[in-house]
Amino acid sequence: MTAVPEWMRPPCPEGRYADDLDKLAEAPRHTELIDGALVFMVSPQRVWHARIVTALVNSLTDQAPPGVEVDREITIRLDRWNRPEPDLVAAAAAYDPFRTYYTSEETLLVVEVTGAGTRPGIRR
Repeated sequence: MTAVPEWMRPPCPEGRYADDLDKLAEAPRHTELIDGALVFMVSPQRVWHARIVTALVNSLTDQAPPGVEVDREITIRLDRWNRPEPDLVAAAAAYDPFRTYYTSEETLLVVEVTGAGTRPGIRR
């Protein structure tokens, strides 16, 4: 059995806090925090998914009014213990190249692209 790396261990009994995600350099890309627990994206992204997300981001960016940012794969800080990462988010916020999340108050639209393979019991 392989030992769990120290960085994966929660710092307190309640789990991790939303701000902890920015301090976990060892965490893989697309790590989310749900109810204080780290959630890792483990399956590879399919081409159809990537193309749909890209098309949506491009279309919404072209139509977004000034002051609305459209980004892909950026977390949303919902509260102290939750930072999910949707496929696309539109937020009323100024552009900041160092931003790692939007707040729930800034968030205007969230998109998660799903297909038949994401429903329970269906595999392709």
